[in-house]
Amino acid sequence: MFGAFWCSHCYDQKQALGYEAMQSIPYIECDREGFNNKRDFCKEKDVPGYPTWEIGGSLFPGERSLEELKEIVDDVKSSR
Repeated sequence: MFGAFWCSHCYDQKQALGYEAMQSIPYIECDREGFNNKRDFCKEKDVPGYPTWEIGGSLFPGERSLEELKEIVDDVKSSR
């Protein structure tokens, strides 16, 4: 998940998924002021906003429910 430390939607997304899930989901800080930021990588990926999910090589911007994320993953898996 691409995000920024100041982003309330990123915070809400992390809360919705829970601590344990977020331990296994890569989080990429995009703000130059953020800890351990990867701003250049975010620019290279052309991240449109926060949060943004990268699933199967495609970007999916916006806060997503667990059901939406599952549908995206299932669609990506079925198209392979």
